[in-house]
Amino acid sequence: MIRFDVEGETQDMNNKWMLLPLAAALLLTSCQSASGAVIYHNQSLALAERVEQTVRKSTEIQLSANLGTGNPDAPEQEAFSSCLHFVEANRERYLLYQEAHPDLSEWDIVTQVNIGLDHPYYTNVQTVSDPNSLLVLCNKYWKLPDGYEPSDLRKLSSKVAVGSANQMRAEAADAFERLCADAKKEGYTIFAQSAYRSYSRQVSLYNQYAARDGVEGADTYSSRAGHSDHQTGLVVDVKNASLPYNRFGETAEYQWAKDNIHKYGFIIHYPPGKEGITGYQTEEWHWRYVGQKAATEIYNLGLTLDEYCAIFLANSSDEIPSLLSDTPDALTLSQGSSYTFSFQPAGALAVPTFTTGDGTIVTTSGFQYRSGSYLLSVQGLAPGSTNLYATFDGQAPIRLCSITVRA
Repeated sequence: MIRFDVEGETQDMNNKWMLLPLAAALLLTSCQSASGAVIYHNQSLALAERVEQTVRKSTEIQLSANLGTGNPDAPEQEAFSSCLHFVEANRERYLLYQEAHPDLSEWDIVTQVNIGLDHPYYTNVQTVSDPNSLLVLCNKYWKLPDGYEPSDLRKLSSKVAVGSANQMRAEAADAFERLCADAKKEGYTIFAQSAYRSYSRQVSLYNQYAARDGVEGADTYSSRAGHSDHQTGLVVDVKNASLPYNRFGETAEYQWAKDNIHKYGFIIHYPPGKEGITGYQTEEWHWRYVGQKAATEIYNLGLTLDEYCAIFLANSSDEIPSLLSDTPDALTLSQGSSYTFSFQPAGALAVPTFTTGDGTIVTTSGFQYRSGSYLLSVQGLAPGSTNLYATFDGQAPIRLCSITVRA
C-alpha cells in the first residue's frame, strides 16, 4: 500500500473510490530527447477506443534528472520568459521589481507583477472585461465597470441568512445553501451575515470606515467602491450561531470550513499569511464563490484568487499541458519511508490529478505548490506494488513510474 502524504494530511488508497481499470489499457512509447531526457507519449486514440472515452489531446511527460537546475548563465530576461505565466508587456516591470526584491524567485516576481504589486494600491487600475465571470477579480488594481449589477441576484433562504444584505448570484446562492445544509448535518451552524452590496452601499460603508480609522486604516479591511468583492454577488460574509462574524476564526465552524468549503465552490479570499498578496487583513469569514473546479485547485495549491488569476489566467495558451519531472521509471521504498516527486509545468499551465494502477484516484490535494513547482510525496505503508499516473482534464492518464514497497 502507498500513502500520499502532504503537509500532515494522509490519504490511504483503500479508502478511495475505484476508477475504471484504465491502467491495463495504457499504451506507452518512449524516445530519447536531444538533452538525454526520456519522453513518454501515451497513445491516446488507442486508449480512448479501449475505454470508450473521449480524449482531446495527448499528454507528454519529460523525465529528467536535471529538474530545477536551470541555466545559471541565462540572462535575467530569459529566466522571466521561461515562466509559463510570463506576459511580454510586463517585461520591464519584472526587471524593476527584481531590483527592488532580489530575494524573490523569477516565478514569484512574475506572479506578483502580474497581480500589480509593483504599483502602489489603487494606481494603474484596470476595468475587468467580464464582470459576470465566476473568476472575476476585484482588488486594488481591478475594478468593476461603472454601474455594474449582477442580473441573476436572488435572496438566500431565511434558514441560512440573518442579515438584510442577503442576496447572491443564483449559482452561488444555491451552492451556499447546500453548504449550510450539509454543515448542519455534521453539527455546524453557518449563517450569511452580509452578501451582495451595491456600489452606493459600498461608498457609504467605506466613507464611514475612513471617517473613523482614516483612509490608510480603512484600506486594510474595506474596499473602495467599484473594487469590492461583494459587488460581484459572489461573496458572503459568514458567522456561526453565537459569535459575531468578525470572530468566525475562533469557531469550530471555521475549522470545518477551512477544509470543506472548496467542495461547494467557495474559497476564503483573504486567508492568514497572504496580506501582502491580497492587500487586506485576514478575514476568515469572507467567502468567495469561484466554482468547484477553481475552488478545489486554489485550495489544493494553497493560493489566493489573486495568485491563481495571475498564474493560470494571465497568459492563455493553446499548447498541450505537460510536466517536467525527476520521476524515476521505477521506485522502491522501504515500508514507512517516503519519496517526494517534483514536477514543473510545461506547455500550458494546468493542474493534473494522479491515479494509481489499482484504480485509486489521488486528487491535487496530494500537491504542495512552491514557486512554480508541484511536489507530491508518497509513503510506503505496506508491502506491494502499483503504478503512478498523471492526468490533465480532457486527456488520458499516462504512466509516471512503478512503485514497490518492501517490508
